[in-house]
Amino acid sequence: MKTKILLLTAICCTLCTLSISATEQIKVLVITGLHDYNKPAFNAMIKSFEGLECTIKEMNKNPGALFDNISKFPYDVIALYNFNQSMNDKQKVNFLKLFDQGVGLVAMHHSIAGFPDWIEYENLIGATYVLEEQDRASQHYSRPTWKHGVDMQIRIENKDHPITKGLENFSIHDETYKGWIYHDNNHLLLSTENKLSNTQIAWTVPHPNTRVFFIQLGHDQHAFQNKNYKQLITQGIQWAANNN
Repeated sequence: MKTKILLLTAICCTLCTLSISATEQIKVLVITGLHDYNKPAFNAMIKSFEGLECTIKEMNKNPGALFDNISKFPYDVIALYNFNQSMNDKQKVNFLKLFDQGVGLVAMHHSIAGFPDWIEYENLIGATYVLEEQDRASQHYSRPTWKHGVDMQIRIENKDHPITKGLENFSIHDETYKGWIYHDNNHLLLSTENKLSNTQIAWTVPHPNTRVFFIQLGHDQHAFQNKNYKQLITQGIQWAANNN
């Protein structure tokens, strides 16, 4: 009888552990839309992340529909890989409210222009890629430049941060952006000396209620299959979920 009780106890403990493990998975909403990308390679990267339950939503003309009602928003982190989209006023309010409620944010590559001309979004991610030449506060900004297929050397600026933990300086074949606007209060994690790129490559942004991580890298399969990039995105999501 004692043996049976011990066996049942062990089984119950195992089931409880499995249940806890399942509930501890970080739920991630990955938003794409209005920019071409290698879907099979991107999806394969997203699905390869251990401990992350990722749902990919490709939103085109109405990305804000996801934020019409956030009363039962089921995700711990929003990961953006979208471009040049817009939301109505209610959707914008709800989108920003999620971060005030502690939902984490990871923004990748062309999402630097995910919602152009929306200053609250620019402030949220700490940067913007202006899609049209413009003047701001007596300063003129031309449209930034880009070049695809560049071999870049990436420097780790802060090796003690949870997002860069275990990483050393690395190389990646990716797309450069140069001339975009960077906010000075960001905390820089990655940089490059490539002349075709802004110096800043990845950073976190101060926010009173959540964690925000942006990384400029991530154009195509060369990035998606780069072990350093995959590690950065994984650890970035874990950090944004306040789980790292």
